[in-house]
Amino acid sequence: MGTRTWVGLALIMNLWTADLGVAADWSLVPSVTQKSEFNSNVNLAFTNPTSAYIFSLTPAADFNYNTEITQLQGHLGLNGQHYLSNSNLDHIDQNYQINAKYQATPKVNLSLNTSYIVDTTLLEELLASGLVIGSSPRTSILANPGMTYNITERLSSTINYNFNRVLYQAPQFTDYTTHQMGLTFNYLLSNERTTLTNNNVARETLYPGGNTYKTLGIYLGANHKFTENWEFDLLGGLNINKSDFDTQVEDISQFPFFTTVVQKRVKHTKGTPYFKVSTTRRWTNLNLMAGFSRDQTPSAYGYVLNFTRIYASMGYTFTERLTGTVAGSFSLSSQASQANNQDFNYYTVTAALAYKITENLSVTPGYRFSRYDDLTGDRSAQAHSAYLMLSYNYPIHYQQ
Repeated sequence: MGTRTWVGLALIMNLWTADLGVAADWSLVPSVTQKSEFNSNVNLAFTNPTSAYIFSLTPAADFNYNTEITQLQGHLGLNGQHYLSNSNLDHIDQNYQINAKYQATPKVNLSLNTSYIVDTTLLEELLASGLVIGSSPRTSILANPGMTYNITERLSSTINYNFNRVLYQAPQFTDYTTHQMGLTFNYLLSNERTTLTNNNVARETLYPGGNTYKTLGIYLGANHKFTENWEFDLLGGLNINKSDFDTQVEDISQFPFFTTVVQKRVKHTKGTPYFKVSTTRRWTNLNLMAGFSRDQTPSAYGYVLNFTRIYASMGYTFTERLTGTVAGSFSLSSQASQANNQDFNYYTVTAALAYKITENLSVTPGYRFSRYDDLTGDRSAQAHSAYLMLSYNYPIHYQQ
């Protein structure tokens, strides 16, 4: 079902961008990456960690199509993973993405982003919610259409809709669907460096059994460009949350004779803060990026989380062929409802060097340290990962 939906959206965008009679710029970059990795705890398990040597092969293709009024970008990729001593974990992940922009009139721009991702690594769920779900396949289907209207030369408005359906193979995790509507206003000040922003969102997350989480968010902020190589983003506001869900409670009406556990419908409304701050600074050989965010996000555990994340990264170009990166992040996930008290921390530090052997062939050794804390259960897990990647790409460019 998910694949057919994604392919249908892709066909719609191909029809949308069928202005082949005008001047166009095409590029196609097929690539293949081979990665050999040792991981000391592949599932970040708290007890009995499983170490593994992992061999993966990732064929992919990225394409771009541009005209004066149309932009089309896409990514098609497979990632075959073979665990040398744990072949039951073998899997072929899929990653398909298509994004399009179309200038319908001088004042109206249309956009559509779609993706279909099947992932068995820890990455996708960690990025989404900061939770660890092991090597269970996770399928995510995304569709995000939008329209921007330039009201004046300085003021623009954007309306968009976001659909996200996430499915888990393991029975202990809960599928969910998210619908979100957004309305954004941007105003460029006369200094041509500062853009004021007002962002308003209405979001509904649906779980099985009629459990729902609704959020109304109102945010204000700005983007400021200090120089061409240094910019700063700030957005903050309030999320007003309304939840309606089933939970288990202890019935003590017959105490001291006996107690029972019964299902109870719980409804409550509360407000939580929203923040998103980031900055990027670039020099000739050095670039820095850092940020902080706090929002709410659905999770595999059947409830919405307050998700706080801090991150920073640094990249340095040693020579024309050699570059290095160092990055770190910390996330805190806590339950947004009152059903249970759940708190999790996740830390990661990564370092890598990339060396271009030729224009098309590169080698990248790297290291990653991860730590996962269950604060409620007072337990921790950590993992060390060392890897070596060989990547080859062959860009193809065409103009008509």
